[in-house]
Amino acid sequence: MDRLGGRFVLVRELGSGGMSRVFLGRDEVLDRPVAVKILHPDLDDEESGALFRREGRMAASLSHPNIVPVYDAGEDMMGGHEVSYIVMEYVPCGHLRGLIDRRGTLPETMLARIGADVAAALAHAHERGIVHRDVKPQNVLLDERDNPKLTDFGIARALDTTQESRANSYLGTAAYSSPEQLQGHRVTPKSDVYSLGATLYHAATGGPPFAGSPIEVANQHILKAPDPPRERGASMGAGLEALMLDCLAKDPEGRPDAGRVHEKLRERSGARGDAFPVGLGAKRAAGSPGISGSAPSGLGALRQRLGSMGSRGVSGPPEKTVSLPTRTFRSGSRQRAAMAALITGVLLLLLAGAVAWAMLGPGGETTQTANNGEQARVSDAGREPENGAKPEGGPSGGTAEDPSGGGGAAEEPEPAPPLEEAEKAVYDMYIDQSYRRVDATWAALSERLQEEIGSRERWAEQEDLYTFTYMDYISPPEGTASGETARVAFEARLDHEWGSEILSGTWVCVNENGEWKLDRLEDETRTPA
Repeated sequence: MDRLGGRFVLVRELGSGGMSRVFLGRDEVLDRPVAVKILHPDLDDEESGALFRREGRMAASLSHPNIVPVYDAGEDMMGGHEVSYIVMEYVPCGHLRGLIDRRGTLPETMLARIGADVAAALAHAHERGIVHRDVKPQNVLLDERDNPKLTDFGIARALDTTQESRANSYLGTAAYSSPEQLQGHRVTPKSDVYSLGATLYHAATGGPPFAGSPIEVANQHILKAPDPPRERGASMGAGLEALMLDCLAKDPEGRPDAGRVHEKLRERSGARGDAFPVGLGAKRAAGSPGISGSAPSGLGALRQRLGSMGSRGVSGPPEKTVSLPTRTFRSGSRQRAAMAALITGVLLLLLAGAVAWAMLGPGGETTQTANNGEQARVSDAGREPENGAKPEGGPSGGTAEDPSGGGGAAEEPEPAPPLEEAEKAVYDMYIDQSYRRVDATWAALSERLQEEIGSRERWAEQEDLYTFTYMDYISPPEGTASGETARVAFEARLDHEWGSEILSGTWVCVNENGEWKLDRLEDETRTPA
């Protein structure tokens, strides 16, 4: 059994390409699985080996959750030849190309989420002066939670640099390469953005932008505009299609940078254009409970406030894309609020007693000395006397009979927020679940429900958060409000690693410190999708 670096045992070969072979290995020191990439011996001359190792060190300098980390690099003997190798994290669930082959084209929500994560990885690398040069579906690996991880950072760049110094030749994957890369021009971070656009195009349509022989594909990348993805059957809104085509612009200056692509895809990963039916506002205005006045409410108002992006949808009237910002949750405590109110009441009682003692005095005076106007002030607490004098009983205007004096010394509860914020809280709940955000979803629950469940871990287990892949709303959240509670009904498709289900029900939300919190799910129904 081969062993590299004195610690990495090669278990079996996982795959092979034109430049390298990849093995499943085991780190005997840390007792964990690893992936070991070994440069083909015929490319492993002194110059290529040095560049291979240098780029391995560059990749190891990157630290990002969507980049496969590099653990080690070096040289050793294998099969009687000296080879260069790089040791990386073993990502067990295959790559994006395999996912597309298994399940077909990806829906918009999942496509945007994966694209946003890969764009974030590229932005991280670009900030540190590293250009990938070979972004393609096979280089986007998926972990056990379906989170994408970009691999092969720097290796293609090192080999490309070596080959250019010798024969000015191209090395890469023509189906996803930028026009400037195919022409041997300077490669920049915008070249990676083009390759990301081509990768997402493949995931959306089932194939890369252009087909044919390598020479034909290269010529089309340089000279021909790709067909819009929706003309090839992609299920997406006009906004995502426009962003994808911007990434595929022939001129690098016309492409957004990776950071901008991440922002745009992140916005779209949580809201499909068809999740907000045009008829929703009309239905509510027609007399749904919980609506007062003619002003739009619910998600209709939310759409007016936040829907500032372009129209989406394949057919029908244009709809607004809603970008729902991440919430900052305030932690409240009804127990602390109740204790504060109790202490305030005790202090007011003590204050009232002191005032009463001062009024009676040691001389035996009683309240009989008060005139009729004073009695009127006591019976109508809180109203200033005509002569402007302060009512007796201290700053709060209280008396022994009414310690609070009607002056509002006790802390008033926060008023209930608008109804659309309750709808948004329910909407965010399942979007955050699809991203497996345990802390965010836990923070959205009421204190009563948190106490009933017991812990974040139990909540994640109860909701099966770690098997989520993506979700989509069939009927967006729509609610009614009454005082300190709101009832929000919804229907959604939830996709897990083990399968899909349709969930419908009504969340009862309660006002806690001026925020709607999800307190209990009523009329819950789950059916296989």
